[in-house]
Amino acid sequence: MCSIYGALGKNYKNIEKTFSKDLHHRGPDDQGIYYDDKNNISLGHARLSIIDISNHAHQPMGDDKYILVFNGEIYNYQDIKKELLNLGHSFSTNSDTEVMLKSYIQWGAGCVQHFRGMFAFCIYDIQKKELFLARDRFGIKPLLYTFLDDQFLFSSELKPFLNSNFVPKKLNINSLNDYFTYGSVKQPKTILDGIFQLMPGHSIKVKLDKSYEITKYYDYVQESSKLPKIESYSEAVIKVREELEIATQYHMVADVAVGAFLSGGVDSTAVVAMMKHYSDKQINTFSLGFKHKTNVEDETDIAKRSAKYLGCKHHSIKIDDDYVVNIFNDFIDSIDQPSIDGINTYIVSLETAKEMKVALSGLGGDEIFAGYPHFKTISEYSNQKRGGVSFIGEKLNNIRPNRFTNKYSFTGLDEELALEKQRVINKNLTKILKNNSAFSIQSLIFDNLSSIQKISKSEIDNYMLNTLLRDNDVLSMANSLEVRPILLDHKLVELAFSLNDSFKVRDGTLKSIFIDSIKDIIPSEVWQRKKTGFEMPFSSWMNNGLNSKFLKVIDNPKTKDIFQVDFLNSLKNRVKCKNLKRADWMVFIFLSWLVKYDINIINSENHQKNSIYSKF
Repeated sequence: MCSIYGALGKNYKNIEKTFSKDLHHRGPDDQGIYYDDKNNISLGHARLSIIDISNHAHQPMGDDKYILVFNGEIYNYQDIKKELLNLGHSFSTNSDTEVMLKSYIQWGAGCVQHFRGMFAFCIYDIQKKELFLARDRFGIKPLLYTFLDDQFLFSSELKPFLNSNFVPKKLNINSLNDYFTYGSVKQPKTILDGIFQLMPGHSIKVKLDKSYEITKYYDYVQESSKLPKIESYSEAVIKVREELEIATQYHMVADVAVGAFLSGGVDSTAVVAMMKHYSDKQINTFSLGFKHKTNVEDETDIAKRSAKYLGCKHHSIKIDDDYVVNIFNDFIDSIDQPSIDGINTYIVSLETAKEMKVALSGLGGDEIFAGYPHFKTISEYSNQKRGGVSFIGEKLNNIRPNRFTNKYSFTGLDEELALEKQRVINKNLTKILKNNSAFSIQSLIFDNLSSIQKISKSEIDNYMLNTLLRDNDVLSMANSLEVRPILLDHKLVELAFSLNDSFKVRDGTLKSIFIDSIKDIIPSEVWQRKKTGFEMPFSSWMNNGLNSKFLKVIDNPKTKDIFQVDFLNSLKNRVKCKNLKRADWMVFIFLSWLVKYDINIINSENHQKNSIYSKF
């Protein structure tokens, strides 16, 4: 696990000073940079040593034909290495980095099809005079880039762009609308104008003249459709268990100790149980809770019981207002672009990193196995005909939303449209932002997909990618911790996506197929309990320990350029009266980030001149 960065063009010699400093936290063990002065190219790397921790795996790695910088892990590198040895290649290290390099030499751009892991990398093919960059199948690892000012720059994070003067720091108004609608920015956009994320399962080739070609190399929907249909539920249970066992063995590959995040939920508990089965050492587990009683659920007690049941060494991380106040500035410094979520990941990673370099996570289980309550609600109500009951129910929901009336707002909508309504935080941005776009939901074409598949695809491509995975990477790596979301092993995802809807939501039970595949190895109280989402006491923090910070950032002059007058005045009053609500957290995070990085506000509706993002 590392960071990568690079340049083609005028700033290739200047990039190291800013980018290496701002990405050092991702790779504190080693750093390196390669220059091609003839073609104005530089490739940089900062290393967190996990596999082959010797100096032999130093990056950039290569020879007079190819240069590689690589962030991530290739879990099946030993399998690929055997294949490459049979094809006549030789190796001088025990690293997955060298396996990746030789894979490109052997298969070219097709090398990505051989990798089982999480990755973002760049290979400078000196003979072809081009850069080849690729991102893993689900976007676990980030890869940001820009062509602004007649140059090509790329990085593992947005922070180097924010702290350098290589590109303008202009707020992307479309991204701002995303953030205040969903709580995060929809990729491939970033919060900055003209800087993009390479999408998951995509690669990009960049020529020396800065012409480029983007290619989609992976589609989990297509791959899952190639699998033989499993009609028997019991057979499917066995197959899910088999794939989970294989994924666990691959994700345990490391030359350092591997720990795990453990909550009170099925996913993380199942991951730890599988780790125990494939490790001869005691597993360290970590959970986050609170020193004092709050208005949100604390799962540390059940996590502690699960850890004891599984024979783990458990670490309960207990925080209070003082703790949050002390780490808040560092948290804002780490997020690199606003996100409504993520402080929980930052804190648990901060504390876990004091003991471990690697932690496994259950992230993705709800998205691929239908674990959220709205999987059941939307699939049941979305395709029903609208009638008198649903009409009245929706009207009541518009007046006072609650879990009893919310289901009627889905009636008559396609699943993807219903999920958009479910995920929207603010429907009327005209009351909040001066530069806003009217909220609208456009139907996506998901041909030949079942109801649960449509919801699952929407979750994977949106909330999981833009919020969960983005925050997971940036905020764990801020603390030099590698987090591996084992349930996003692509073979496991493909299997899960291919299964019948009735296997996932069975007799009213969410995530039934996954629960039945692992309930023999986890405590019964975990898989029998009602699902609860993990929340943080945002309103309490803002009305107490963090209130003075909110007062400071809300008085910044730039707020008048962004927010509607009535909204801003109402918010200021709530801050002063200490009457802030949970929904105000997203404003607090955005303003804290805006002040931290001194972002330029632009008002043009046609601000997004670079059309790269429109291709997706």
